[in-house]
Amino acid sequence: MLHSVLTRVEGEGEVVLKTEDGRIVGVEVRISEAPRFFEYLVRGRLYTEVPDLVSRICGLCGVSYVITACRAFESCLGLEVPEDEDRLRMAALAAERVKSHVIHVAYLNLPDLIGLGSLGELFESYAHVFQRASRVVLWARRAMEVLGGRFHNVVNARVGGVYSFPSMERVRALRRDLDEVLGGFLELARFVLGLKSISEEVHRIRYMAVAGSNGYAWVGSGVVLDDGTYVDVGSFENYVLTEQVGYSNALRYRLLTGEPYLVGPLARFNTYLGYLREEVRELLEEFGWYRPLGGVQQSIVARVAETYHTLLELRDFLEGYRERTVGGVVRPERARGPCVAVTEAPRGVLYHRYLLDSNLRVRSSNIITPTAQNLACMEYIVGSKLYGSSFDGKAIEVAKSLVRAFDPCISCSVHVTAVEGADHPRLPS
Repeated sequence: MLHSVLTRVEGEGEVVLKTEDGRIVGVEVRISEAPRFFEYLVRGRLYTEVPDLVSRICGLCGVSYVITACRAFESCLGLEVPEDEDRLRMAALAAERVKSHVIHVAYLNLPDLIGLGSLGELFESYAHVFQRASRVVLWARRAMEVLGGRFHNVVNARVGGVYSFPSMERVRALRRDLDEVLGGFLELARFVLGLKSISEEVHRIRYMAVAGSNGYAWVGSGVVLDDGTYVDVGSFENYVLTEQVGYSNALRYRLLTGEPYLVGPLARFNTYLGYLREEVRELLEEFGWYRPLGGVQQSIVARVAETYHTLLELRDFLEGYRERTVGGVVRPERARGPCVAVTEAPRGVLYHRYLLDSNLRVRSSNIITPTAQNLACMEYIVGSKLYGSSFDGKAIEVAKSLVRAFDPCISCSVHVTAVEGADHPRLPS
């Protein structure tokens, strides 16, 4: 077996290629980070405390976790979020998406596509690309701070809405700088979309996205599969199989058929291609990419498209913004069944479920992350590429680049689950 530590990803993991007689016969994506027990940390906590706690699950996608938890509790407590407060929360979510996508595209994935071994080499050889990406990331961080209260682990979202609205002065400053940011991003986008090294290989894989009522969906009432099957959020756990393997500290998921499936930008892009804004479609058509994407390495195209689409949506939000006063906080008396929600985090479908007791404290919870859902798919795609081939020393780099194309957030994926009828969590063996 050959082990290789995964670099240019969030968290600690490795790819293992198993060989017999010089040929590759198996692939393992090993998650070596220790379980973090977030589902157990929130037990006994009042529902209002949970969103800020679960935002610490992810260093890149904290807004996604906050908003998913808020929406889950709102669903069972009968809380209606005022439209202007919901739009502010969605704008903070959008700023996070821009930051996350550009970090992956420019810093983590691009070195693979242009044949460089590190981010340092990218900076030395393509300083202009690095600088344009950095400006976008820094602007997105500012936007998260203005809209969410902090650029990391935002603190402005709450169950029922937001705590406050940012001042017009700060929002206008964001808007003034956005035109320059958009110009720089378009240069970066054209550089990436024009790369001839983006693989045209097709991976025949199932995929899943959040099902929205209209438009390019980031939140919704359930999920939709590639064959059009709709699954209500309340039935989500009945449509996926949870599995554990002895070599990894992360749970993983499959469809009921046993098939691995993909979540994330490629799944969203193929599901909602027709809802991309006209400017985005024109940019994609310029480089021949306005079509369904067939391979995971083409996810970089989807990330570029989503980033441009999101920046344009943020421009509309900032232009139409009006400072408001937040209404009073509603104190619900009881929960009406399980609290469930799904959101599209940058890396894909994020699912939360909570059960509350009569005091509105958490009895149990389950959080299914995008990377955990993609782990089986990673192994499947790497295996379909390498099984039976001779190990020639380059195979491990192929495997690592394929895994990196998923933009895995390894820390997010490390969870445990309870065995039904047992008092203790089921730990990886």
